[in-house]
Amino acid sequence: MLRSTLFLAAAFLAVPLHAQASTGPDVRGAECLIRANATPASWLIQGYDPFDRAIPEGTFGVTFVNEGTGECQFTPTFELVQPFGLSKGTGQPIGYALLNMTDSQDVTPRAGRTQRNPSQRMLKLGANGSRTLLYKLVADPDDVRNSGLFTQDVTLEAQDSSFRSLGGTRIVLGINVLPSARIGLAGAYTMNDGQAVVDLGDLQPGVAPLQLQLRVASTGSYDLNVTSANSGRLRLGSSDWYVPYSVAIGGNSVNLTGARTISGTTDRGLRREALPVQFLIGDTSDRRAGVYSDVISIAVTAR
Repeated sequence: MLRSTLFLAAAFLAVPLHAQASTGPDVRGAECLIRANATPASWLIQGYDPFDRAIPEGTFGVTFVNEGTGECQFTPTFELVQPFGLSKGTGQPIGYALLNMTDSQDVTPRAGRTQRNPSQRMLKLGANGSRTLLYKLVADPDDVRNSGLFTQDVTLEAQDSSFRSLGGTRIVLGINVLPSARIGLAGAYTMNDGQAVVDLGDLQPGVAPLQLQLRVASTGSYDLNVTSANSGRLRLGSSDWYVPYSVAIGGNSVNLTGARTISGTTDRGLRREALPVQFLIGDTSDRRAGVYSDVISIAVTAR
């Protein structure tokens, strides 16, 4: 519901702004009136996963139309009302760059507005003429510290050589950062056919003497779901001989008789944690000799 509300707000803010000069006595202003149509009205980088190592970027278009009766010469300029950066109201904002792909210009309003390049040529549009420019929005992945929708309102104006607005539109810039989490192992294990194999050594009652960690990277809170193929028992081949055992992850004991969920930290923000994994072996007396094994599955879900 929050996301839908933001989209509706963005659509409302995208109503074109008419040139101030069109209501004044200036004859040149009355002859030159630019309408800017942004496609879409909200420039959002959708579904960014900070652990995918992809560049958070999106390409969007703006069509400038001269609805006046004379020729227009102008420079597209982005202006801010708020401090620079994509934000969701709290925390560190996410920096970004705005690039004019059509004319190969950096038009990022870092200081509150696009800085004009003396070598940049102004756009010229005759009466009823139009021109479409492509822009690329690139967010800074190093600034992503949390999940959620980060936005900034900007005004795109067609400004003449005197910085007078001939028309424009308002645009919502933004990035939607997905809740995401990844897990991996570190320590005493080997890989075999894509599975991590942990050798518990000679089975003795008590904590198995090995160093193993579960590495978790997440954008915030997460849950670990742990299941055991043999419901918390090490099994001798396909026989009916078993040795009971339990697991503790990050100090939290796991009940392996069914699916078990462990809730990670409730703190918000990007984090990387190393959770110690311990195996507690049960009674081994009167058991047949051999190799006992079980398969544990651990899945992580971001919240």
